[in-house]
Amino acid sequence: SGFPNIYPVNPKYKETFDLPCYPNLQSIPEVVDHVLVNIPAESVLALLDDCIEKGIKSIQFFTAGFGESGIKERIDLEKEMLRKAREGNFRIIGPNCVGLCVTKTGLNQGFSYVKIPGSVAFISQSGGNAFSFPFRGGLRGIYFSKIVSYGNAIDVDEVELIEYLTDDPDTEIISAYIEGVKDGKRLLSVAKKVCEKKPVLVLKAGRGTAGTKAISSHTGSLAGSYEIYSAAFKQSKMI
Repeated sequence: SGFPNIYPVNPKYKETFDLPCYPNLQSIPEVVDHVLVNIPAESVLALLDDCIEKGIKSIQFFTAGFGESGIKERIDLEKEMLRKAREGNFRIIGPNCVGLCVTKTGLNQGFSYVKIPGSVAFISQSGGNAFSFPFRGGLRGIYFSKIVSYGNAIDVDEVELIEYLTDDPDTEIISAYIEGVKDGKRLLSVAKKVCEKKPVLVLKAGRGTAGTKAISSHTGSLAGSYEIYSAAFKQSKMI
């Protein structure tokens, strides 16, 4: 998509996609702001130590197999990842998500068909919906300013993203696919302020038993009562 500064990291290769490939973060001569991670979950803590040393600002984990697995060790691993993020003063997007697309800058982590900047922002707990909704939108002439797939949301969550998009000059409409919310009161508080400025459209997953079960294994979220969500959205003027 034309983003200018990309640094592949893999100790097995010297070059990939016509770009020089580095053995580790420390060997990259330039400043690195953001890291996209696609390595086994067992290796992520060592990588986070590298990120602290390199002064990384944000990390997005495509890697899955964390808290959504329901395995205690993987739930504890997420807690340790978050502890390291606080120690290193960086933010985590995910894990278990496809990441970011900022159409204006060309930062595009796999959304190959989203290239025309627009005024709709879309945040999605589901990676599949993060791809399919903008694709179907584009076919109908709806274009996007920013797309964020945020997965398990151990750090950056839907409330913070909605709050950020409220003051984003490139976004006129905020849309979201949400599986579960960790802090309902905070969402309501933020949404009431946001909806005074911009419309917020939400697709809430988990209306039936099958959907609720799927959510638990997908991002480890608790779906909660659909009726309560529906009433809360109505109160805060989310659509």
